[in-house]
Amino acid sequence: MSILNRLSNLTKATIHEVLNKLEDPILMTGQYLRNLEEDIATNENLIRDQKTAAKVNEQKSLDASRNAQLQEQKALDALSAGNEEAARRAAVAKIHYQDEAENFAANAKQAESQVFELELRLKEAKEELAQLKEKRKELAERARKVEQSSQAECPNFSQGTYSGAAARGFERMEEKISEWEANISKFGSPFSAETANPDNDPAVSEELQRLKNQLYSDKNK
Repeated sequence: MSILNRLSNLTKATIHEVLNKLEDPILMTGQYLRNLEEDIATNENLIRDQKTAAKVNEQKSLDASRNAQLQEQKALDALSAGNEEAARRAAVAKIHYQDEAENFAANAKQAESQVFELELRLKEAKEELAQLKEKRKELAERARKVEQSSQAECPNFSQGTYSGAAARGFERMEEKISEWEANISKFGSPFSAETANPDNDPAVSEELQRLKNQLYSDKNK
């Protein structure tokens, strides 16, 4: 192998090792959990804001409805008194307050609908958080076993159970740990003469023949 090829391979191996250290699975899964917890906190704040908005708009709708009723009564009184101009002004004001009442009521309904959707998402996020915390414990144990050079027999990541960004990060980190486990299985076991199979090894056959020749030569001296 040329010096340039060796340098290229060494550089690639160094970069790979640095990236592996920078992207530690347990540290990364911890960050994914913190991100999910922040999303949950944000969602809870949004729910509080939308509940407040719904109550405010409901109250404004009630106030506008009362004003509409008052203006209607004014219009009736004005008509009874023969004051059609005053009755017209009261009717205009009534329509204005009715429109406001309907708009505020619609805003309240929209806020309530958003609260319902946000609460569903919050419930799902909290369930996902609990599941991923358990998953992190499993991955931490598997990573610990890799560090001890033993292969862990763990179930695969349940596809379809989790769907958020944190879960996708967990899945990627599990793939990394699985790769570590595979490397330990392939390269990490110490050499054992008892478990080695010399039958099909040309180097072993060559060495045995050399020893036989040497033994024969020593006998004939």
